[in-house]
Amino acid sequence: MPHIDVAVFCPLDQTFTYEWPESLGEMPSAGCRVKVPFGRRTVTGLVVRPTLAAPSEEAAKKIRPIEELIDREPLWDSPSWATWLWMADYYQHPIGDALATTLPAGLAKGGQPEPAKGRLLDMSGDTRYAAADMAAATTSSQKAVMRAAAAHEGGVTRLALIEETEAPRVVDLLIRTGALQPVRGGHQKHALTAAQSEAAGQIKDALDGFSVTLLDGVTGSGKTEVYMEAIEEVIAQGKQVLYLVPEIGLTPQTCGRLEQRFEVCVLHSKLSEKDRLLAWELARTGAVSVIVGTRSALFTPMPNLGLIVIDEEHDSSFKQDTHLRYHARDVAIYLANKRGVPVVLGSATPSAESYRNAVAGRYRHLQLTERATGAQMPKMEVIDAKSLPHPDGISQPALHAIRRTLAAGGQALVYLPRRGFSHALFCTTCGWASECPNCSARMVFHRGRGKLICHHCTESSHQPGACPKCLAEVIPLGAGTERAEAALSEALGEDYVLRLDTDVLSSTTAMHEAFNRIRKGDPLCIVGTQLLAKGHDFPNVTLVVVTGTDSALFSADARASERLIQQITQVAGRSGRSKPGRVLIQTSQAENPVIQQLINEGYHATLAGLVRAYEETMLPPVCAHALLTVETTDRDEGRLLLEQVIDRIDDPALVGPFPAIMERRAGSHRYQAVVLAESRKERHTLLKRMRQEWKTLGTRYPLMIDVDPSQLS
Repeated sequence: MPHIDVAVFCPLDQTFTYEWPESLGEMPSAGCRVKVPFGRRTVTGLVVRPTLAAPSEEAAKKIRPIEELIDREPLWDSPSWATWLWMADYYQHPIGDALATTLPAGLAKGGQPEPAKGRLLDMSGDTRYAAADMAAATTSSQKAVMRAAAAHEGGVTRLALIEETEAPRVVDLLIRTGALQPVRGGHQKHALTAAQSEAAGQIKDALDGFSVTLLDGVTGSGKTEVYMEAIEEVIAQGKQVLYLVPEIGLTPQTCGRLEQRFEVCVLHSKLSEKDRLLAWELARTGAVSVIVGTRSALFTPMPNLGLIVIDEEHDSSFKQDTHLRYHARDVAIYLANKRGVPVVLGSATPSAESYRNAVAGRYRHLQLTERATGAQMPKMEVIDAKSLPHPDGISQPALHAIRRTLAAGGQALVYLPRRGFSHALFCTTCGWASECPNCSARMVFHRGRGKLICHHCTESSHQPGACPKCLAEVIPLGAGTERAEAALSEALGEDYVLRLDTDVLSSTTAMHEAFNRIRKGDPLCIVGTQLLAKGHDFPNVTLVVVTGTDSALFSADARASERLIQQITQVAGRSGRSKPGRVLIQTSQAENPVIQQLINEGYHATLAGLVRAYEETMLPPVCAHALLTVETTDRDEGRLLLEQVIDRIDDPALVGPFPAIMERRAGSHRYQAVVLAESRKERHTLLKRMRQEWKTLGTRYPLMIDVDPSQLS
């Protein structure tokens, strides 16, 4: 009887051999799901291949039969399947666990995709709907909603219709069933600039095969319009587009613009499991032309794929930092190569990896050096805060500039890297600080909730009325967005201050309402975290204040300065879109060479200097880098385990062990080692040997491997 190797969805680093019973018919292809006995349970797995070597007679007696074939056809085409296998191998992750990542939870549990009928709800809030099929309304409430929609010439948004009819479930049902249809063509195509036309033309000329293009355009240069020109051409050829964004909840404008021109399926974390399966099937059957989503949208089957767009390619959100630590940008490029389709990487602040590839000629490098509207880039200035008191995060010069901006009818944007009221609570009498009991970190004070919260393990406790150690008064240490909001509200008035961070924007609706308030253009001071650096278009923002930059300048992470100049440049890019803008960088390190070069020479010159430093020191991303982490309950056990393996391998490319920057997290002690190899091949060989040696230790603690880590942590 034939045998098949199956990847079972578990963290064990192997496939499992099963017998293929004749009663189930023909042997399945790789990429089909099966149900198999696993211990005392029946679990779902994916067929990897027919067993290469026939098991011995003795071994064959222990092999159990497959119980059920779920899919008669593979879930993906051969190039996609080959990419997922490569991904598991490249990122040195157990194959079953890696392949489980590629499936929606419902399919991983053995469920079936939803029939490709109906549509998903608009997540951007910008899509307008019109009454398309009045006869589909069968109840009085449905008829009332359809009449309300029909009364709006040019269509009505979902949120406006819900507010008008107070019938959210009915509105959503009519959208899903297609009785309410999106109004297409409402988006007026902008006349492209000469630079945009040239870039779009070069991308369209490269649609017939694999290539990688870096669309390197300043903030406000109109990269989205260039994408849409290429997308229109791809759809005209009967093909599909995968459009990856770092965080779906932060791009309502982009999604709205796409939805007004194309049939779009948006994948995001707010989707129910049923809608995830529907999205999967809509893409698999070719019922939608454009799939927009975060990194996991990469795994959606698209039979007619013709283009992959990766917007904000530099963003660290594309790199998963737990479990299977893959980078969606890099896997997408490998997939595009396998499928013979082009990739467009877009950013105003390209990553060092993409910049080096473009300079070396491996990527086509298209540059948009001017804003599409002709507006000037904002002027950057430094506020030397070394001798200026700013306990609330905002110095007096910054506050004066904000006041002047609002008085002139403009909007100001204040960026802080941390949410919460303060970084910690501190006792000036005995030195007590609000340390997390589980982590090597301080608990952040959230005054609105009256709590101390660890942002790493979520441990929380109530705000102490006094120092728990000596009963003296405690004071807030450092400033987060909540503290800055309070200070600015007192100085400017509550009606003129809006905070944007994940503490207050808990839903897509809340985000949409906040962005609508900003777009109205009334005088407003917007306070927020990195949410503000995600490609939003705020036309009336004429002042940006950037604070909290100092810690990145002294980080142990070699790439912290690169991330800092990306954040500053991205936040600065919100200013001066339609009126002259100004950017104030508040820092105690005003003479720092990185800050000075960014102000005087711009992002690309500063990045080029950092890349030269990477090359001179053979630091990532120049070398082939991997980070190895062990988390143990005993303080020294991880160090001892790593020492054993490192001593056995005895390779100069393997450095460590050393305590992690955060030595303790969620109750576990963390030790690390790094691989700094000259080539990917050398790194791959070394990591495979490391995994083999780790197995011989017989430890219950897994070795966590992060290939091409985005940061040390």
